[in-house]
Amino acid sequence: MLGLVVTGTVAPASTALAATGPDRSAGIAGAVAPPRTADSSVPGPVVLLGTGGVRWTDVTDQQPVLQNLLKDGSAGWLAVRSVRPTTCPADGWLAVSAGARAADQAAGSGETICRDPELTVSQPGEVGTVGTWARYVKQAHSDDFDAQPGLLGATLAKSHVSTAAVGAGAAVALAGENGQAPHVWAGSTSDPAALAKDVDSALATGPQVLAVDLGAVLDPTQNAKNRPAPAGAYAQPRAEQVAALEQRLEAVIAELPSSATVFVASLADSGNKSQLRLLAATGPAPDGGNYGGSLLGSSSTRQDGLTQATDLFPTILAGLAVTPPDSAVGSVLRPVQAGKSAADRERKLLDLDEAAIAVNPIVPRFFMGLVIAQVVLYGLATLVLRRRSRKAPAEAAARRTLLLRWLRRIAVVFACVPAATFLANLLPWWRYSTPGLAVTGAVILFVVPMAVIANLGPWKHALLGPMGAVGGMTMLVLAGDALTGSHLILSSLMGLQPVVAGRFYGFGNPAFSLFATGALVLAIAIADTLVRRDRRLLAAVAVAAAGLFATAIDGTPGIGSDFGGPPAIIPAFAVLALLAFGVRVTLRRAALITGGTIAVIVLLSVLDWLRGPENRTHLGRFVQTVIDGGAYPVLKRKAEQNLRILFTSYLSALLPVAVAFVVLVLSRPVSWGVRPLQLAYDRSPVLRAGLISFGVMMLIGFLLNDSGASIPAVAATIALPLLIGASVRALELADTDPLPVVPAPEEPEISKG
Repeated sequence: MLGLVVTGTVAPASTALAATGPDRSAGIAGAVAPPRTADSSVPGPVVLLGTGGVRWTDVTDQQPVLQNLLKDGSAGWLAVRSVRPTTCPADGWLAVSAGARAADQAAGSGETICRDPELTVSQPGEVGTVGTWARYVKQAHSDDFDAQPGLLGATLAKSHVSTAAVGAGAAVALAGENGQAPHVWAGSTSDPAALAKDVDSALATGPQVLAVDLGAVLDPTQNAKNRPAPAGAYAQPRAEQVAALEQRLEAVIAELPSSATVFVASLADSGNKSQLRLLAATGPAPDGGNYGGSLLGSSSTRQDGLTQATDLFPTILAGLAVTPPDSAVGSVLRPVQAGKSAADRERKLLDLDEAAIAVNPIVPRFFMGLVIAQVVLYGLATLVLRRRSRKAPAEAAARRTLLLRWLRRIAVVFACVPAATFLANLLPWWRYSTPGLAVTGAVILFVVPMAVIANLGPWKHALLGPMGAVGGMTMLVLAGDALTGSHLILSSLMGLQPVVAGRFYGFGNPAFSLFATGALVLAIAIADTLVRRDRRLLAAVAVAAAGLFATAIDGTPGIGSDFGGPPAIIPAFAVLALLAFGVRVTLRRAALITGGTIAVIVLLSVLDWLRGPENRTHLGRFVQTVIDGGAYPVLKRKAEQNLRILFTSYLSALLPVAVAFVVLVLSRPVSWGVRPLQLAYDRSPVLRAGLISFGVMMLIGFLLNDSGASIPAVAATIALPLLIGASVRALELADTDPLPVVPAPEEPEISKG
């Protein structure tokens, strides 16, 4: 299944260049730093020991070398997610080479079949050629991740950095744009002594960067049905493969000088299950300090103990004082939490891993249960609102009042669930033997006080009081988490999943949907109260203030870091402010809103870009993408993802129809038999304007975000229950405090003379 090809000939450089294509070669050359001699920031060579399929949970007392790395070195989890859900060893090495997500071409129909690189080397220590390089470059072109295989090797060569590679994967990592690495040894994944001998020979050449392929661990129990059966060493039990890897690692480390900075990275998955993998570092760290007695972290994740495979690219360069290309997406690995005990650090790593594993199977069941529960709520609301009682008038009125009150309160309870899913991560539910039940209990534990506050607070009698309370609590929960490091959102039921490695902090699409919806419904409730008091100017100011706060939290780099959020938030709040002030939204005003929105987004993005590659978030990286001329692939990928979601299932294809129906119902509720909603419109001077603003936000959010189709669906989990609650409250008030009937104006008499 996995193989290494070593022959006695080396492909000519001209052949390899022709395979990669002149355009790609020029692109890489233009992206690297200008030629210069690197002044190393660490005293010894920078060494990358790469493997695959290994996790910290594999490490026991039988692996003392790995265990010492965990206890005495700097340890962390590595998110290896690449182009496809399962990452092969070649994909991991390509991520190091390109500093971005890159992968080998998929083999087989619908299944990822891992294939090792083909390495051709004439004599040990001579130029090595990766025979599969043209395939890697072609795949990188088609994947639209702007990956440039060979970028690391080209950058090092331009900076006159000497390198050595032992093994096929190592050659992939250090190869230049032509698929050739200058000093290569074949390496051995079966004989530790032979591997150590090659490493010793490589070190004798005095490399500033050394990469060694230790071989991967493949779990024979994670074999998809269309894959070939594991053979040779990969058919052995997992524990035996880890033990063999330990022997190779021990033999290699024994050859390394004490001044070396060493990274041990598991760059790939071990089968068809994607999980976090092992990463450790020892020796001097870039910019001073040492890797040891700490966790590993990077600004690309902003989560202590969590890193990405693409972080290795800038880290290797930082150890040599070489400035990374602007196109690199990772950040330098740094020691963090150095003051904590080894037991505390291990507990932190276990919590990160256990939460990531436990939440994965629960998420689809949670969303299915939430959808079913909300459908039941809608059905219950329909029955209660349309029910005709045969009891005496007084008794029927009392029963109806009780039913309406409880329906309204239950609707508010449902609206509290999304925010409670984040608060649930305050409790370590993943440590229990039945994490599904534990997280359900944790969610309920936080739903109860939120619902009590919303239903029984001083605003309970106001039409939109509970709506504003739930919206405010939802907004504060997510804003507080973003301001304090995005710990609640990670591995939560409606948050970010580290295994997917889409983002690790700030607001993804679900969090944006809930945060923005919460802020908007809070602004609607406040504006409604002020307009009722004929304080329209103050209402507009309050809406604008809420919009500014939401934009600042959502769009500020390092907090919300959401590129697609502010373009939806700003117009929505601007429309609400104008309508609350009693001003129509004309084409001219819409153009001004659009221009102001674009100006804010450009300002936030440029300010983030000016912070430099190491500290940039999604906003600044997009600016660099535009500068590099790669904006079109990014926009194309977002559009394709939206279309794929819309047309890959019958349920998704029905989304536009459902949206159109909701718009019709909200615009003319009486025509569709939704009398309670019309009563809410009649009693609230702002509710209809608020729903228009909500529609603006959802439409723009859908169009500008990848997987944007999920934004209206997630927002509905809080918006629809609150709208039901407000409508039911209007029905209650109609029974106890009917609005005065305003007679229609008389028609003027028409003179017949």
